[in-house]
Amino acid sequence: MTSNLGKSRAAQPFGRFEWSVARRYLGATRKGAGVSLITGIAFVGIMLSVATLIVVMSVFQGFRVMLLSQLLSVGGHIFVTNAGMPLENYDDLADLLREESYVERATPVLNVDSYFVTDYGQTAARIVGIAPQDLKDIPEINSSSLLGSLETFGVGEYGGEEIVIGWRLSRELGVTLGDTLTAVTSGGPATAFGRPPTTQKRYRVGAIFNVGNSFIDGHYTYMPLEQAQLFGRKKGQVTEIELRVQEPLDIDPFLMPVAEAVGLGQYDQDIIGGYIFDWRDRNKEIFNAVQTERGLMRILMLMIVLVATMLIISGLVMLVKDKRSDIAVMRTMGATEGMVMRMFMLTGATIGVTGATAGVALGALIIFNLQSIETFLSERVGYDLFPPEVYYLDHLPAVFEWQEVGIVVAFTLTMSFIFSAYPAWRASRVDPVEALRYE
Repeated sequence: MTSNLGKSRAAQPFGRFEWSVARRYLGATRKGAGVSLITGIAFVGIMLSVATLIVVMSVFQGFRVMLLSQLLSVGGHIFVTNAGMPLENYDDLADLLREESYVERATPVLNVDSYFVTDYGQTAARIVGIAPQDLKDIPEINSSSLLGSLETFGVGEYGGEEIVIGWRLSRELGVTLGDTLTAVTSGGPATAFGRPPTTQKRYRVGAIFNVGNSFIDGHYTYMPLEQAQLFGRKKGQVTEIELRVQEPLDIDPFLMPVAEAVGLGQYDQDIIGGYIFDWRDRNKEIFNAVQTERGLMRILMLMIVLVATMLIISGLVMLVKDKRSDIAVMRTMGATEGMVMRMFMLTGATIGVTGATAGVALGALIIFNLQSIETFLSERVGYDLFPPEVYYLDHLPAVFEWQEVGIVVAFTLTMSFIFSAYPAWRASRVDPVEALRYE
């Protein structure tokens, strides 16, 4: 008895003795089968909640990253306009901006809202007037997925009559390479002599692109700039100059240098904002919605983890009640209140650690096989679970972020320690005399 007492007093905090007792209490005993069942339920609950949180947040991040990469790859990052008025001195201004070291590409474009009509369908679309070489410099358009060629794009009088359309738009109109369609645009603003008539002209499909974004593939059409100016009655004009910079996700440091380059550096931000804006302004509804949903979903998923970790309390409370006599015996042999508290803290923390680890493994397994799972479930239910017409993407994206995983694991472990504290404290306060009175 004296030897055991001396060993207990000499035991180091979180030593071998405390770990061995904590591991033993995780398993079933003759009297504590129910305790083991609750321990298993807590483990499974934590594992599933952590895996669910990781999968959901990875999908949201993948959706954001893919949407950003597609829109920023095809369109510009910063847009220089004339405060809503046509921009006429665009060649000189584009050359001036190309001299800036941070500008990768400066592309004058003319946007013309139009309506396409064929014998098989009709739909609204946006015509983007662009110089032939500028279109060829867009790798997402001039890629291996391009059906046809851009070699004859812009060839002919006033840029020719050949256009490049998205594959979803071509499917909706029922056209393919070499087919013709009728483009219709509005007649323009009313004048003292009446409203100009609408413009209708037939164009030939010279190429069909696929960038993987259903909105761009289903609504965008590229036309030679000179032809677009003729079609839209905007001779010598463009809507804006699209700038591509080196770090589009960190766009703020580039806005003032662009303003200074075009001669707006002396004005305040409100005036500059009327002439220069960035991709966040153009797509703010989409990305604000994505960011808001991602934040709310993170809160909801963390609440699920919170509920799962609370199961540790019930398991440890029953464990303490079942092990009162064991606690009393250890106390009489010299175990301190701190030792008993650490034993039960380790028991609860072990459930949290193993559950979180298994959840990370399960979440990673689901993410890396997400496309196969989505395809399998879509085939079983009989309809597409991820329609590209709704989400603007042709497949379900996911990005496994270690930072996000770290937040989830840290939260789970913190809650596991917190919820283990009270039952462990109750165990440390067990009175050996009272516990052994009726044994």
